[in-house]
Amino acid sequence: MYERDRRLLSIIFSTLLLGRAIAGRGASGVRVELRLERWAARGGSVRLRCEHDVPPHLLDKVVFLRAGTKIFQYIRDRKPPYRNFTTPGAVVNVALATENSIVLQNLEAAASDVYSCEVSLHTPIYTKASSEKQLTVFQPQKHNPRVEFPRRRLHWGETLRVSCTSAPAAPAPHITWFVNGNKMNDLIAYSHQYRVPERRGPRPEPPPVLSLSHASHAATRAPGCAPRLETEALSQSTVGGRRRARAGLFVAVSELQLVASGRLEVACVSTIPEFRSIHDTFADMRNDTVIVEVLQPSVSEQQQPHNLTAPTSSAGRPAAALALLAVLHAALS
Repeated sequence: MYERDRRLLSIIFSTLLLGRAIAGRGASGVRVELRLERWAARGGSVRLRCEHDVPPHLLDKVVFLRAGTKIFQYIRDRKPPYRNFTTPGAVVNVALATENSIVLQNLEAAASDVYSCEVSLHTPIYTKASSEKQLTVFQPQKHNPRVEFPRRRLHWGETLRVSCTSAPAAPAPHITWFVNGNKMNDLIAYSHQYRVPERRGPRPEPPPVLSLSHASHAATRAPGCAPRLETEALSQSTVGGRRRARAGLFVAVSELQLVASGRLEVACVSTIPEFRSIHDTFADMRNDTVIVEVLQPSVSEQQQPHNLTAPTSSAGRPAAALALLAVLHAALS
């Protein structure tokens, strides 16, 4: 009896404290945060955790939402306590659900969206929602990017034109260049992306590689090659004011031009998402490195000092003197 009364007093006391905190601080009285991985591979799974500081005996309901629409909810006094709603591009595994977390599995691109959660109290009546978090389902690259250029050996001062083509993926990979270990500025490379046709048969050849004039940074292209801006918007579309992932795979193509001035180690790094720092964590990363040998300029034969006198004959006499002797000989004879 004493233990039960003590537990009851503890519940009442914590309820009063929480109610006072809510009344005094408003929406900031309860901490609610959704945690999930930003990127998830197609066909895989991801766990959504709704972290909050509401005591278990005061918690009434936890709801998981996708772009404001319910996809799962937990109600403490209901039997069974879980209620599952269907959501495009994923399946909620009810067997792995808890009062604070759910697992989305069999992920497809259609599951890419913003997610949030909210908690509700019965006494006092109160609901607090978390901020929205973005989930993007990606299709990883199946092989390394392909680096191509006309020649493996160049002469000093020649222009090296090298291109890199990524493996198909979704969203489109981002290509970053490294030369002799140094990251190159994106402004000196020209990149574009194209969508892989959804049909069976051999993979189509990529569009002509774009070239870049370093003097003016003006992009030029072969006829019929329509470049697209390098952005994740290529693999997304807008429906009802919200971004939706587009089906299909995308290939990224980038071209770099350099002046050969020594041995070049050229690396192409293809990442999802964009490469910003070597300390970044990527959902997917592939790379390819090539070595370009640059031939040093040959040492020309040292030139003889210029002779300021008239050219000499094979006998060492000045040619003009020989000519004068010939004229005199003709006059005397």
